[in-house]
Amino acid sequence: MDRMTTPPGSMAPIAPVAPSRRRRDTALGGSLLVAGLLIGVLAGPAAGALGEISGDKLFWTASRLSAFLAYLAFAGSVCYGLGMASGLIDAIAGRLVSFTLHQDLALAGLAFTAAHVFLLLGDAYIGFDIPSLLIPGQSPYRTLAVAVGQVAAWAALVFAVSFYVRGVIGPRLWRSLHTLSVVVFVLATIHGLFAGSDSGLDVLWWVYVAVSLVVVFLAAYRVANRGSRRLRPERVGR
Repeated sequence: MDRMTTPPGSMAPIAPVAPSRRRRDTALGGSLLVAGLLIGVLAGPAAGALGEISGDKLFWTASRLSAFLAYLAFAGSVCYGLGMASGLIDAIAGRLVSFTLHQDLALAGLAFTAAHVFLLLGDAYIGFDIPSLLIPGQSPYRTLAVAVGQVAAWAALVFAVSFYVRGVIGPRLWRSLHTLSVVVFVLATIHGLFAGSDSGLDVLWWVYVAVSLVVVFLAAYRVANRGSRRLRPERVGR
């Protein structure tokens, strides 16, 4: 009987999973498991700390929490973008998965940024209004540092919108606009360090340092491998 013939009533043979894909899926699953465990471990103390916040500090604290989540989301999006551009992240997750996470993290960062900004309307201590929240240089609180964050927020909006107009503006201009992701990260880091009322805490300072080192490494790796990547064919989602 021919090897390609399947006997009547029998099931078709299942194609074996490539070892590279198995390692990739295992690495991705392990990463998600570690992230879930960390969130689970930290959720209890974080919830307890929020429960002790008095009413007059609730909006300010919620705004700071949203800001930090926005920073981590944008940092993750930048890391995925640099990793895809250099080919480094292809060994961990597929291009489609990486691009989806790159986009979704940028959108999550923008959503958390909006929450960070507009939650400040509920803070009665400083007295923010719409113009002081949206127009750089109008903030009554740490004007310059806040202005840097406002520029970062507007740049983040352009960056997020660029995902939806890629087919209109073309891949070349889209990649040029994507350099805004690094600009957003740098400005957001400066804003967080100099405008954040909690940036003096050791744990947050070290988070800023650690995240910045990862981004610097990926950016340096991207620049070092720019020539070799140009010799390879374009990939879907790049």
